[in-house]
Amino acid sequence: MSIQELKRLVRKYYGYIVDMEGSGVEILDMLFVRDKIQRILDQSLPEDKIPPSLYEHLHELDRLLWQERETFLMVIGEQELKYARQQHHSPRSHWWWYLDELQRPPQSLREQYERLTQAFATG
Repeated sequence: MSIQELKRLVRKYYGYIVDMEGSGVEILDMLFVRDKIQRILDQSLPEDKIPPSLYEHLHELDRLLWQERETFLMVIGEQELKYARQQHHSPRSHWWWYLDELQRPPQSLREQYERLTQAFATG
C-alpha cells in the first residue's frame, strides 16, 4: 500500500467534490475513485501509518459529498446511478453509490473515521 497513491486518490476525489457540476461520466469516475480509496483503507495495516490528517480530510470530503447529493443526483441522474450500481455490484457499505436511496447520512461515516484514526494512531 502506498501512502502517496492514497494521497493522490484523495486529491482526485477532492477535485470531483469541489466541481460537482461536471458530467455524469465524471461523477461515475468519482465513485470509482472513492471505491479505490476505500479498498486501500480496508487493506491497510497499522504499520502503513496513514496520517490522521488524511482520514480527517477524507471524512470532510465524504461530508461534502453528502451535502451536495442533490447536485450529484441531478448531474448523474437516478436511473443512470441505479444502472451503474447494479453493473458494478456495489456493496451497501459503499454508501456513496446509494445517495439516491439514503434519507440521512450514514452513521458509518463518523464511526469509520473514529475507528480508523484510533487504530492507526497507535504506532
